[in-house]
Amino acid sequence: MIQPSLHAASKWIIRNTIISNESLTPEFNLRLITIASPLWMSTPDSCPLPDPYWAFYWPGGQGLSRYILDNESLFHNSKILDFGAGCGSASLAAVVSGASKILANDIDKCEILNSDSLNVSKVSFRCSPKNFLDEQNRNLSVEYFNDSEDQNKYILLGDMFYDSDFAELLFKWLKRIQDKHGTRVLVGDPDRHPLVESDYLKRYKTKFTKVQLAEYSLPGYVIKEHYGFNTAKVFELKFH
Repeated sequence: MIQPSLHAASKWIIRNTIISNESLTPEFNLRLITIASPLWMSTPDSCPLPDPYWAFYWPGGQGLSRYILDNESLFHNSKILDFGAGCGSASLAAVVSGASKILANDIDKCEILNSDSLNVSKVSFRCSPKNFLDEQNRNLSVEYFNDSEDQNKYILLGDMFYDSDFAELLFKWLKRIQDKHGTRVLVGDPDRHPLVESDYLKRYKTKFTKVQLAEYSLPGYVIKEHYGFNTAKVFELKFH
């Protein structure tokens, strides 16, 4: 597949996605692929971009973003790394909640699509497409939280625990940052197997405690779009 330029990709995205606020965060109008989009039933060859995961508002991301909006005081003046930012909803919620510094990270550059919805005039906000799990980039994510001793520090992850091998990599990386900076790790997820099944949890080398902070019932149209998941939960991970 020939990769289009970012400008050409942006024009294609604008033509083929719709602006929607049908979610757990109706405050946000996000450009997405939904059931109402002609792309919903399209084949891969209809899209010039690889796997547009960023164009869906996944249920874990919805729950995490709702939690941030419902608990603004926790995130005021905080420093945030939004890992696997996707459509950008958690970053948007952090801006609304008064976070002072936000790094939205996703290896797909198209995740910046909804960043023009952000009123970032009073926020230090930037996007990065670097893969922070690569050895050469791991120190960048650790160093991001340097010089923030007096701030609340968060790593946000929505819908990132879809594969147990990838989850193991994430846990190791997250523990390293939490050990060094005391960073809080918040996860939005609809109970995918790698995060809930005991067989998986026993096998992980990196051990943690999972504390549920919230649970949200998903609207019917969201359940239909996302494989029948009917709730979105928000957890805090505390590594041992």
